[in-house]
Amino acid sequence: MNLGDPMQPELHTRFASERLKDDHAGLEPDPDGTATLEPETITIRPLQDGDTAAVEQLAELEERRVPPGPLLLAEVEGTVEAAVAVEGGETIANPFARSGEAVSLLRLRAEQLRAAS
Repeated sequence: MNLGDPMQPELHTRFASERLKDDHAGLEPDPDGTATLEPETITIRPLQDGDTAAVEQLAELEERRVPPGPLLLAEVEGTVEAAVAVEGGETIANPFARSGEAVSLLRLRAEQLRAAS
């Protein structure tokens, strides 16, 4: 699927909207009033063998079970902050962190993977 495909205007609009939010998230004014961006590195990737403890900790923090099936993870600055089930779309996320953007990105990527299969 090509995100720039004119046959997918809703997806293109949604992607652009998420990008705009990402570009302006974390803006904090300097003492002189100038806004500066403090970007976060977010990595979306499949669950790996060494991720089990981190995903179980997320589920415990939310008092929920780990979603079934293959999972995608969102790492924010190297820490696993959220996970989504590729097939069912169930999510778990760190309730003590600002993980909304990570969850949005995970859901979008899971949708793309489901559409491609």
